[in-house]
Amino acid sequence: MALSSQEGLLHTRLPIAAISDERRLLFSTSEDLDRAWDLGIFYLKLPSNIDINGARRFGHGLIAPDSPYRQIPKYGALEGFIALENNQQTKLALSRQHWDQHYPLEIAEFGRHLDEIGITILREVLRQSGIPEACWDKASGGYSTGAGTAFLNFVHYDTRNPDQGLRPHTDYGLITILDISAPGLQIKVNGKFEDVPVLPDHLAIHFGEALNFITTHSDRTVGAIEHQVLSQKPTDPVRHGIVYFANPDLAGVLWQFDAQGGVKGSSSVADLFALLEKNLTEHR
Repeated sequence: MALSSQEGLLHTRLPIAAISDERRLLFSTSEDLDRAWDLGIFYLKLPSNIDINGARRFGHGLIAPDSPYRQIPKYGALEGFIALENNQQTKLALSRQHWDQHYPLEIAEFGRHLDEIGITILREVLRQSGIPEACWDKASGGYSTGAGTAFLNFVHYDTRNPDQGLRPHTDYGLITILDISAPGLQIKVNGKFEDVPVLPDHLAIHFGEALNFITTHSDRTVGAIEHQVLSQKPTDPVRHGIVYFANPDLAGVLWQFDAQGGVKGSSSVADLFALLEKNLTEHR
């Protein structure tokens, strides 16, 4: 399966990929793959088994103050119905282990389809890196074989809050899958933030810091993309989004391998994420 050259020209600034029937990630050209790996972002053609409109309807319903999903209990600091400090983003966030308990059946199934996408992308990154397949599970904290941790979040932006939509940051995990249905997302390219255009029937894929970490000593390191969301105004339509985070086991360890399978380093996920948070806080 190959992408048509016409499709690849729709947005020349960001590469476009698709997932083949053989569960491989395909770009039109090797140059597109190189650019995606260097930038840490690309578009993915929406697979036919993804009911994106149904997931969007569920997300839109969360804005209602009487939505029962706003009453889902918090599980620590990362899960539940959460309003972020110093940002406009409000979200319902749940990890994979709580999807069946709290999400409707079709939304939990939607999350599992995103699991399949995340695993396919991660395995392609590791394949391109040259790291032997026998090391993939250990390197990725279990995610490459369907374990690890995943979060399925439904977000909207509260315009009563004058702060920035979402402050500049890189994602800490392996891969982020975004449904972008409205303008506002920007990525940092050559020191300058640039708009990410909305491309219908496509998802946006971000690489995170954990993926950069595990590929550091491989034949092909990937970048973690810095991004932000612009402040949303009360006159704008409410901006909604769906965000899926592919993460290693948060209580586990990430390992760095070279292309010969030699161990080059490791870090507990907790220590790596704490260091990233410290760096982010210090540079604000």
